[in-house]
Amino acid sequence: MKVATWRGGDNITIDEVPTPNPGPGELVMKVLSSGICGTDIHKTQGLFPADPPDILGHEFVGPVVEVGDGVDEKFIGNVVACTLNPACGQCQGCLTWSAMHCERNKRYSGGFAEYVLVHHRQAHVVPEELDHEIAAMAEPLACVISTFNMIEVEEGCDALVVGGGLLGLLTVGVLKLRGAENIILSEPNPQRLSIGAQFGANYLNDPTNQDLSELVDDVTGGYGVKVGAEAVGIPQLVANVSKLVRPRGNLILIGVSPQGSSLPVDLYDLHYKEITVSGAFGAGDAFAEALSTLPKLDFSGVVSGRFALDETAHAMRVSASGDGVKYMIAPWD
Repeated sequence: MKVATWRGGDNITIDEVPTPNPGPGELVMKVLSSGICGTDIHKTQGLFPADPPDILGHEFVGPVVEVGDGVDEKFIGNVVACTLNPACGQCQGCLTWSAMHCERNKRYSGGFAEYVLVHHRQAHVVPEELDHEIAAMAEPLACVISTFNMIEVEEGCDALVVGGGLLGLLTVGVLKLRGAENIILSEPNPQRLSIGAQFGANYLNDPTNQDLSELVDDVTGGYGVKVGAEAVGIPQLVANVSKLVRPRGNLILIGVSPQGSSLPVDLYDLHYKEITVSGAFGAGDAFAEALSTLPKLDFSGVVSGRFALDETAHAMRVSASGDGVKYMIAPWD
């Protein structure tokens, strides 16, 4: 089978490797779609910890073609979407924090491949009526839901989301589903910004030609938003959002800032305004909830392009350019 192997930097090769055989508790799936995530891009840019060689891609979906010992053969033929890593459900990390903190189980290879070997505990059957390409976005949606499962979104509250990539759009959608009334989306890319409305944004802000702080003041009567979410992963943007959060509000980290980043904020301001800062480690325990939430959102126009597996290197460059919203690797198109 073919895989796209990241060799370091922006070097990606297409290689022939043996099709995996499932061991006990494992299954093999044929990849229909695998989304390119911002962290995949950041790994190639040295902004996210990773060691090449590696097969990237952790937002994948496809039918099960073979199962190992201990896995029900009824899995075969079902389209499944997968969490990032299998969780044992018994260690301190799983029991006290979330599945993403599992201390025992290894992480399997990524989805930029024709076939992928995973553990059955990673696999969630996709409802038949759910488009497989949309199902591939369950993982990033789970990341957003996991974050908001740790705070309470007040019914009718004001909210701000900075960044209109997929994570930002999903953040808007989750805020709307949880009762936020006035949601501001700030994003300089006009295509991304326009899609924000279908996810539930009431106010669309292009920060290059409209002052965001003035808009927040107008919407909130000068008090600031109850929930301010940064969905890009740039520390200065996090700091900017913090200034627009009202007293006893929530500053939410949706985007992943580079490892070693410092938060350039006035800690006195956070203290005085009694702001709660929170984020989440990946999908947490929210993957099943994400699959059931996907049909409640409008994904029209979100997928900006599909690329063959052989075009993975080019697809990564296109995705890194910031144009469009979501790009997919489709090995069998």
